[in-house]
Amino acid sequence: MLRHFVTQSLPGSSKSSKRLAQELCEQTGLVYFGHVSQRDDEHHIVRGVTVSNKHKDDHYCIGTYEGYDAIFVERSDTLQSGNNHDWHIIEVDLKTENDVPHLFIGSHTNTAGFHELLKTKYHTMLPHTMGMVHSYPPDFASTFTIHVTPSHAVVAEQLIPPDVASKISAHFKGLSIEVTSDAVYIYSEKAHVTADTLTTMLSNGVWLAEQIDKNSRQLV
Repeated sequence: MLRHFVTQSLPGSSKSSKRLAQELCEQTGLVYFGHVSQRDDEHHIVRGVTVSNKHKDDHYCIGTYEGYDAIFVERSDTLQSGNNHDWHIIEVDLKTENDVPHLFIGSHTNTAGFHELLKTKYHTMLPHTMGMVHSYPPDFASTFTIHVTPSHAVVAEQLIPPDVASKISAHFKGLSIEVTSDAVYIYSEKAHVTADTLTTMLSNGVWLAEQIDKNSRQLV
């Protein structure tokens, strides 16, 4: 079930990042592992647009939530601009065996690092104005932009139809979304989050993965 995500409800927290991740695990049944090294530890690396050969992952949590394999990690890295950046990332693995194109659903606010990486790594993925197949709610267009290769524009609309776009605009404000052939990634670039925020990201990420799995069955 979708949880309401309100960007104004993200005050600075006195709790440590470790405690927030542990509370997420307590609320959702994930297992806390703490710091993981992409070189030394045997674990499933959270990939997506933020992965690099120098990122650092802390407060790694993994498990199953509402029938979906999921991971939380707090990732830090230095971007090409020289800016240090932190992300709170939820990965939810897709179940579909159909080909799902790579796409990004970027929020217009609070996602500077995400958009810098997108421009640097995936310059062939272009902003797409949704509406080739159906009419889309104005709230979605004013809040999010979908980036996709032009050849996959119609497929993107099949995966994210107007009803799904409407719920994204209502429940994912201030976040960014990446969809790959294997997983859905939900990103927050907020300096401060709460355990409830992380739980909402996970719950809503599972909901979106369910929609992608369902809609991918209709792809020709």
